Order: sequence, then C-alpha cells, then structure tokens
Amino acid sequence: MDRRKLRARHTILLFLLLFCSNSKAIISLYDSSPVLDIGDKIEFLADPSGQLSFDQIRASKQFTPSQSARPSFGFSSSVYWVRFRIANLSSTKDWLLQVRYAPLDYIDFFSPSLDQPGAFNQYRGGDLVPPPSGRRKQTYTQFPLLPNDKVHTYYLRIKTQSSIILNLKVMTQDALQERSINEQYFQGAYFGVMSVMALYNFFVFLVIRDRSYLYYTGFIASTAVFQIALHGYAAVHFWPHSIWWNNVSNLFAACLSVGFCGKFAQNFIQLHKYHRPLNQALGILSLLCFLIGGLSLFINYQLIVMLISVIGFLVVTTSMLAAAYALKQGSRPAGFYLLAWLILLLLSLVHILVIVGILPTLPILENSVQIGGTLEAILLSMGLADRVNTLQKKALHISENANKMKDDFMSTITHELLTPVNGIKLSLELLKQNIDKPSDRQLLKTAENSSTHLMNLIESMFNFVELRRGNIKLIQEPVDLKWILTSIYDYFVSVNDNQSLHFHLNWDDSLPDFILTDERKITTMAVELIKNAYAFTQQGHISISARKVIGSQPKFQISIQDTGRGISKEKLKHLFEAFDQEDNSNLRQHNGLGIGLAVTRDILTLMGGFLDIQSEQDKGTTATITLPLTECNNTKPKLSPLRNQHQQSHHPKHKILVVEDNPVNSKLLCQVLQNAHYIAVAVGNGKEALEQLDNDPDFSAVLMDCQMPVMDGFQATRIIRRHHRHNNIPVIAITANISAEDRDHCLESGMSDVLTKPVRKDHIEAILLKWLS
Repeated sequence: MDRRKLRARHTILLFLLLFCSNSKAIISLYDSSPVLDIGDKIEFLADPSGQLSFDQIRASKQFTPSQSARPSFGFSSSVYWVRFRIANLSSTKDWLLQVRYAPLDYIDFFSPSLDQPGAFNQYRGGDLVPPPSGRRKQTYTQFPLLPNDKVHTYYLRIKTQSSIILNLKVMTQDALQERSINEQYFQGAYFGVMSVMALYNFFVFLVIRDRSYLYYTGFIASTAVFQIALHGYAAVHFWPHSIWWNNVSNLFAACLSVGFCGKFAQNFIQLHKYHRPLNQALGILSLLCFLIGGLSLFINYQLIVMLISVIGFLVVTTSMLAAAYALKQGSRPAGFYLLAWLILLLLSLVHILVIVGILPTLPILENSVQIGGTLEAILLSMGLADRVNTLQKKALHISENANKMKDDFMSTITHELLTPVNGIKLSLELLKQNIDKPSDRQLLKTAENSSTHLMNLIESMFNFVELRRGNIKLIQEPVDLKWILTSIYDYFVSVNDNQSLHFHLNWDDSLPDFILTDERKITTMAVELIKNAYAFTQQGHISISARKVIGSQPKFQISIQDTGRGISKEKLKHLFEAFDQEDNSNLRQHNGLGIGLAVTRDILTLMGGFLDIQSEQDKGTTATITLPLTECNNTKPKLSPLRNQHQQSHHPKHKILVVEDNPVNSKLLCQVLQNAHYIAVAVGNGKEALEQLDNDPDFSAVLMDCQMPVMDGFQATRIIRRHHRHNNIPVIAITANISAEDRDHCLESGMSDVLTKPVRKDHIEAILLKWLS
C-alpha cells in the first residue's frame, strides 16, 4: 500500500513538473543519476552592495538563469546569490549539495524548514569559516538536502575575495564517498609523485651543486602545494587548524611557482649564452614574482592575484620565446622545456573546455591540469638528466682531449729527449777511452749516472703514455732472468754512494735458466721498484730476490725488500695514482715523476700478473711481482761488449752508411764506427742515402734514422728493398721510438734490425758484427 501511495505521489509530481511554467528551473533527482552537475539549472543574482536581506532575495524577480555548466564571475566585490529548485524522485533520501571550489571564503546555504513552513534553516561554510570541530575534515564545502519528495527551493549566498566559480554538484552520500576515495587516490598519487621528484632533484643538487636542480625543486614543490591547496586537500591534511594560512597558501605557492619557473628556465636553457636581454628580463620578472609572493601574506588578495597573473603571463611567454630561440640555436634542453610547457598548456585548454561545457566532466578531464603538471615535471626531469649527460659527455670529451694533449706532449718530449740523450751517452762512452785521471773519471761516472737516471725517467714517461693509449704489446722471447737481475743489481751498486746502504741479490736455484717472457717489461718493472726503494732508504739494505712459486700453475716472484721509512696505511690507498708521491709538497726530499708504480701495475695487468706491497712505517717495504712461469730451453744471444772479438774478426774495409739528420748524433756515430775501424760516411736524409748507394757499391751496412726531413727512413728502406741493387744490404734502424709497435713498423718496412736511442757503443759494434760476420 505504501509503494502504491509513493508511486501515485511521484506521478502527480511528474505531472506538475511537465506542466508547471517554471519546470525548466526544477532539478529532478533519480536513482539512475547519483551525481548531477547543476550549474546550468540554477539562477543567480548579483548584490553589488552586499546589503540585501534574505527576505528581499526571496521576493526578488531579478534572478537570471545560468547558461553555463560552471558559471564563473571572476573577481568581484559583489555578493552573489544562487537559487535552484530540486524534486527528489529517487528512493534515496541522503542527497547532498557539494560546492567544488575550495577558495570561496563565505558560503551561506538556505534550506527550507520542515518544522516551520515558509521558514528556512541557514548553514555556513567556506575556507574562512572555522569548522564546528575546530579541524577541517572536508576538502569541499557540502550541505544536506531535504529527504522528502516535494519540490524545494534552495538558496546560496557567496562572498569571497577569490574568483567566483560555481562548480555545483548534487550527489548521494554513497556517491560522495566513492568519489572522495577516488579523488583521494588521485591527489595522493599526484602529491606523492611530485614530492618524490622534488626530493630526488634536491638531493641531486646537493651532490652536483647545479642550481638548475635547486630551482626545479622549488618549482615542483610550490606547484604541488598550489594544486593541493586549490583543491582543498592541504587544508584537510597539512594545516587543518590554520584558517588564515589556508586562505593565502595557494596564492603564495602560485607566486613561488612562477618565480622558480623563470629562474629554472634561465639556468636550464642557459639563456645567458643565447640571448642576454631575454635572460635579464626573465631574471627581473622572476624576482618580482618572489617579491609579490612575500607581499601576498600582507596585502589585498585580489590585487595580488592581478599582479601575479600579469607577471606570470609575462614569465611564461618570455621563457617560451627564449626556449624557442635557444632551440633554434641548437640547445637540446630548450626542446624539452618547450615540449613540457606545450603539454601543460594543451591539458589546461582541455580543463577550460570542461569548464565551459564543451567536453564532458569526466574525472580525468577535470584533473587535466594536474596531469599536465605531472607530465611537465617528468619531461623537465628528463631534460635535466639529458642536460647532465650532455655536460658529462662534454666534460669527458674535454678530459679526453686534455689527456690526449698531455700524452701527445709526453710522447713528443720523450722522442725529442732521446736524441740529445743519445748524444750525451755516446760522448761519455767515447770520453772513457781518453781519460786516465781518477778525479776526471769520477766526474765522468757522475755524468754517466745522471744520464742514466734521465734515460730511466724518459723510459718511464714513454711506458706510461703507451700503456694509457693501449699501444704496449708483449714480446715473448727466451729471457735469462738471472742475467737481467744481475745487470740491474750491478748498476745500482755502481751508482750507490751511500756507505750506510747495501744491496743484496738472492737467487732461487730452482728457477730455470731461461723463461719465456718480455725482457724489456721485466727490466722496466724491476728498475721502477728498485728506484722507489733506493729513493726512500737511507740506511740498511735493499734486497733483490727471485724465487719459484709452487702451485697448480707455476709462477715466479721478484721481490724488492728495503729497510726504509715505509708507507702509511692512508697513503697505500692512493699509491697507484699517476703523478702521485708520498710527499707532494715543495719540501719533499725525494724526486721522481710519481708514475713508476702505475706503470708497473699496468704492465703486470697486461702480462697476467699482480703486484703486492706490504709496508710498515719506519721498518720498511716489500714489493713483490708475481708472474706466470713458462720454462724455455732456447737461448737468446745477449748484446754484450764484444770489441776485442770484433776487432779480431771484422773486415777492415767495411764501409758503413750513417743516415742521421741530427749533426751531433751523426758525428758521434761516425766516431764510434771509426774507433771500431769501420769506414763511416754520413748523410742527412733518406734521399741522400739513396744517392750515395747509387754512386758507391761498396757499402756493407746502413745505420738508418727513422724520422728525417725530405725522405724518412721507412720510405728509403722500402725503396732499397724493392728497386735497388743493394736490396740485400743490412739496414739497421736507429730510432727514438721505442715501442713494440714502432719496432714492428721498422721490420715491416724492410729494416733488418732495430737499435733504440740512446744507443751504446758496444751495442753498435755487436749488431754490426751480427750482420756482417
């Protein structure tokens, strides 16, 4: 019976709605539509004086029907009244009116009284109205509608300093809860993403100190605060008890957001490189935004909104023009900046189309500005990452160029130094034969030791450069390790003038006579380690030891143990850094380049070995080289002083052609040959050498420099081998290029053998004996 009565009453109500003259202004509620936008079904009236009473409003005939789904009146000092009629034709009684614009200051809602016909109950809300409990619990203001099924007329009175936007929805309690949960998820996700991005970029700023990241952090943080304050979530979750701050926070955050946007654009695009006037203009506008943000806490709300709107428009316009100009000039970050802002502006346009009713009021479209802000933040983060990568690549390129220049410089210096050092060492060797006075011989020995030390430095520089370039190659050959260590031991004993320091050589007899390894590199590493021990040991001893290591894979070790000052644990951590020494001050007691250990480590890595250093301060250091052991039965003849043998067996008529562009070295080589009873003829380049060979058939060998003007030694040798009657003549390269690659180049061009500068007198005699015997 009750259902029949209810249906009858609904039928009568529908009849009245259809035929009533005011039926267009009546909003009908149905079960099938739990959420309704009523913006285009309301009537409004402006009260410029704000003095009209509620009774005057009820009696007024000046209400105007709304033509928009979301009426907007901008900034106005007028009080706006809203009237609408609702007929509840649904079975649900708990319908609510929600005012979905949080910045409205004062909202009064007038609802008919069920107890007193003709009377109205008044409810108050708004962001300047203290909530009844003292704590704000709702993001948007909402009011209850009457539960019965009669047509009721409701009124809203709105007074605010903010813009007046009437986004009014009627919905059931269940629909409100569901919508609130979905909105909470969205706003939480938005704020979470923005917070994470802000924190991440702030930490990046702390690490790399690039101000672009600091300004970007400020931009993200202030934009996020502005959005959550605008939608009422900040008032609920962050400052629920602060009425004043809730009213100004969104405006303050908006000012900071625009200011940081301008500063970020300046630094991100690096605008000062492309357009100084635009850079200066953007800097001034950004500072104005920060100033307006500070004033927003004290002066009129509407004035601040007008100022920041104008300045914000100028900032965005200027920054986009600047980005477009920089992009045209080739700036990659400018492209990211423009794309990010275009996406934000596009989605802001979508939001405007939703407001004016062209697009439907779907949740994703209603929040398109926040979605655009998130995408903008992500794109700008990508742009920052790309900018950092670009700067890193540029820095790496600069570093590589600097390293290449340093390596080229060291390589050139190494090559150029070897030529005069060659002259010095040959001169000293020739002087030996003519000096008998002990004091003069001591001076000669000092000069020889100094030239040997200089040669060791040059070889260290060369090895360091070649290792960095990856040009070092292993030359595996039979090596008499005992002979190498004995020669090194004899050298250091000869140069040691410290009576308190003694050298020892210990040899493990279980080691084979010959092993397969790279002689030059073994020598280089041993010399570097002994040089370090000699430099830091003032008294006691330095022991050179070689022993066989028994294991699954046979190895051998060379250990250099000293009783010097030792190395601190802190210094051991940086021991292998190039050009680093234990004492880098101007008062250091020990000289050197500081690359010996770095060279040794790199050579060992190439040879499949490793270096172990054990040290204790004031007690000494032990450096141990460990390498794979490969026994070898073949022997390799070593160059040694063979002058007497040579003098007895050579042909006195041998004529040697010396091809050398340096007059000092040419003269010294000829002197060495003449002292060994050869006939020496000197020319200055490869072309002259070919002419000499054409004119004289009696040459027995050629000592050929490699780098010369007019025609180098490589080209000259190739011509000799291919087109010359002397195509079988021994051509011995004398070169300052001492790498394995350079040696291969000499042999590939047709040279018979290679002598590297500085050449020794006995080496010249021995290699000529080898090829002329």
